[in-house]
Amino acid sequence: MLGLRTKLHPYQQRSAAMMIKREAEPIQALDPRLEEIDCPVGGKSFYDGTTGLLFRHPRHYDEARGGILAETMGLGKTLICLAVVLATKGHWPQIPPEYSVSQNSTRSEVGSLVQMAAAAANRGRIPWKGYLSQDLDRCRTALEQNAITYIIPPPETRRSRRPTTVSPGKNIRTCAATLIVVPPNLISHWKAEIAAHVEKDAFNILYLGDGEAVWTPSTSNLLLYDIILMSKTRLVEEMLSCGFSSPLEDFHFLRIIVDEGHNFSTFGRTNNAVSALAKLHVERRWIVSGTPSAGLLGVEASTAIHETLEGTVDNDSRLIRNILEDRRSCGFELASNTNVRKSALQQELKDLEKLGSISMDFLNLKPWSNKKGNDAASWKQYIMPADGERKPKSLASVLASLVVRHRIEDIEKDIKLPPLHNRTVYLEPTWHDKLSLNLFILNLAVNAVTSERVDQDYMFNFKNRASLNQLITNLRHSGFYWTGFTKDEVTRSIDVSRKYMKHKMLSGKSEHESGELREGDFNFLLRAIQVGENILATPSWVAFSAAHELGLYIEDFPDDAREAWSLCEDEPSSPLIMGASQVTRAQHHVDTHLYASDPASGLAALGKSTMEKLWQSLQSEISKPEEELDLDHHEKSSMIKKRSPQESKNVLITTSIQKPVTMNKRTISRVKANSSPRKHSTSNSNEATSKDTNNAAEEQKKISKPPALKSAMKSALKTPPVDPIDSSSVLSKTRLSGTASAKLSYLLDRVISLHASEKILIFYEGDNIAYYVAQALELLGIQYLIYTGSLSADRKSAYIATFNATETFRILLMDVHQAAHGLHIAAASRVFFVNPVWQPAVEAQAIKRAHRIGQTKPVYIETLVLKDTLEDRMLQRRRKMSPQEHHKAEKSLLDDDVMAQLIKDADFIPLLPDEMKDVRKQMAPLREPQRLFGRVAVGMEGGDPDKDLIFPEGVKDLKGKKRKRVA
Repeated sequence: MLGLRTKLHPYQQRSAAMMIKREAEPIQALDPRLEEIDCPVGGKSFYDGTTGLLFRHPRHYDEARGGILAETMGLGKTLICLAVVLATKGHWPQIPPEYSVSQNSTRSEVGSLVQMAAAAANRGRIPWKGYLSQDLDRCRTALEQNAITYIIPPPETRRSRRPTTVSPGKNIRTCAATLIVVPPNLISHWKAEIAAHVEKDAFNILYLGDGEAVWTPSTSNLLLYDIILMSKTRLVEEMLSCGFSSPLEDFHFLRIIVDEGHNFSTFGRTNNAVSALAKLHVERRWIVSGTPSAGLLGVEASTAIHETLEGTVDNDSRLIRNILEDRRSCGFELASNTNVRKSALQQELKDLEKLGSISMDFLNLKPWSNKKGNDAASWKQYIMPADGERKPKSLASVLASLVVRHRIEDIEKDIKLPPLHNRTVYLEPTWHDKLSLNLFILNLAVNAVTSERVDQDYMFNFKNRASLNQLITNLRHSGFYWTGFTKDEVTRSIDVSRKYMKHKMLSGKSEHESGELREGDFNFLLRAIQVGENILATPSWVAFSAAHELGLYIEDFPDDAREAWSLCEDEPSSPLIMGASQVTRAQHHVDTHLYASDPASGLAALGKSTMEKLWQSLQSEISKPEEELDLDHHEKSSMIKKRSPQESKNVLITTSIQKPVTMNKRTISRVKANSSPRKHSTSNSNEATSKDTNNAAEEQKKISKPPALKSAMKSALKTPPVDPIDSSSVLSKTRLSGTASAKLSYLLDRVISLHASEKILIFYEGDNIAYYVAQALELLGIQYLIYTGSLSADRKSAYIATFNATETFRILLMDVHQAAHGLHIAAASRVFFVNPVWQPAVEAQAIKRAHRIGQTKPVYIETLVLKDTLEDRMLQRRRKMSPQEHHKAEKSLLDDDVMAQLIKDADFIPLLPDEMKDVRKQMAPLREPQRLFGRVAVGMEGGDPDKDLIFPEGVKDLKGKKRKRVA
């Protein structure tokens, strides 16, 4: 195709051709309400099964000029759309039939031959833009000046005896441009796709992102553009701003394409996006979405999350057949289950409502969009299931007229993506993993028994659903690492349990006679007390929780500084237990004095000052009145709840139902980009030592800011030509030997071994998890980017573009719920999920960010799971669920009855006595201990952290400097 750099695959050619055909030649289709039947007296009749009417002659309606491009995720929907726009460049829309009467304007004087020819060309809708060269200015000007217009008459006004001013109506000009509306974070993706696949001068494009100080051009200038690419946010602002009439309202555009357009659908209600679209005049309308609704998710979702056996590659066609067969068999098994069948019907109703909204409100599909009195058809009556019975024929007719999509097996005849290997990695939980998970079970156990599982005091009461959902979310996050509980809360749990047991045993009746405390509950509380006491007897847990620190284990730390830096108040252990922030601080001190005569000089004094400041700040936080604490509304309500009438029943509600508080003022520091080490003389060394000792408090202030997660990144590293630390120095032997998290240690081992040769994508749920991973990567000098929902659209775009295009950042951490919006991250060939994902559709969307067209390497997926824990049982349950059950429990695990019961019945993870006494058995060791000093600061340049990012052209960085777009 002229102007297109990339050759389309055969299935893409077919999809583009089908879209153009539906636009240019919409066929006359039989009214979907009617069914053709054989007439008893011969011939054909047409039967409306809903109304019972029989027609001798058929009714036909034009199909929509558009539809839903629903090709599989990652298979080039953007490229297909660009091919359609390019193939119809310069084509003009028709005047709507209701406005086409008497539209030929009369000239006030005889026009020139050029003007008449231009008017005739425009009336004939000749695509002259593709044929006239730029040097024919006179012809182009005449054609633009004689663009076809029509008038929308004013609405009829009520009769009045008072004189009224008659509005002349609204003048609308036809325009050959295509409007492309996308989510804000996909603006840069479309720009990149256009640059990659389309010749430079093929399109004249106007970019309108949200937040840009770019005014929409005037009416005459808008005619010059072939594509107007704008964000959804900008469209809403443009069309719905009070006191402002957008120039876009003055045009009848050839086409609109809405990427991820399933979010625009509503049924029986409206939203800003739908209202904004309703004010546009467009001939051809397309929604681009691989998942137009939850129930229309294709089989590729199941293939993406299917676990492959190690050393094997599944045959895709056979895999698809097996998955479809499993779905059918599962459907037959559940057909007799009334609850599941009811849930499936409810989900189907939601899917069909969404499809109906798209068909009526956006695509204007007849007869469903007909007005009353004009053969109006009821979508609800003809399409929606009634009494559990589907309307397959009407629905099939609608889908056939709207959806452009290939079966996955047909696509595989044209292309072959690299193999996808998906496996679950089962890890033995560390001592601290067990403690964190047991604390949540302890919280549920004490609550269940002391509330006697009745009324609002019971956590599983429906009135506590929001709090319980937060608790379950926190419980899942604790499978990675957790410091949300305090020593006082555990102590209070133990006290509540003992008081309750004592009260019941002194009630005058035995437990069997009274029935008030069952033997199972009695034993469960005894075990809960034992678990709580084991937790309180672990000094490292007490220290990690008090300081909200990621626990690290350091071998061969300088002897004279061990006691000063130890996070535990007891005698320093071997290996030394430290928090990640303290390790970072010590590393910073040594690495900035590498060329001093003794880089470790002043390390002990700095450690003592740092730890004193830490405990003082924690003590001041504890002593603050509640109203002075930095808590959001949810946290305040939880604390109030904890002290309110429930105390009278000894029901404990702890911070397990509060949002994580990892990233707060209690964290000491986050390593910034250090300057290159300075060479010091002996005198300078002594001076530096004195400075570190005397000004430790001042330095502490500089690093005590909360971590800026959304901009976490490091400057480029250069391998030092010579090791700056003498091999005989103890500093050269200091090693990071392990962490308190089994998942983090495994992840670090994998990143260390893979990141030099492959780019890595790490999906997480909960920003605190990303923060812990980032801390560990910083210590190892490994650069990363973190993609979270709190980033601006421009920064999100910069992170994706930088990760894909450069070698500077080879690790991308991404919130898994941010991965379902059309992102292209094919640069990554290794994908890790640090926790199992409950929703298969979310996991599949995340996987397809990397496994898509443009990927040249095999893609390896690893999901980290703690063996024999609740998340292990959650994953096993998820694999057995039917699609209907998944739809029912899409928003919460508790919506699945089996999973809810598994949570209620959760038991404590056994704690081995030897683990409590042996520090080495409490950690998850790294496969190869990593050197701590002399690896991060060498060759590191300070300055602008954004200097290696690729920002969209004209976008300013955090410091307000304009960034140029890097090719």
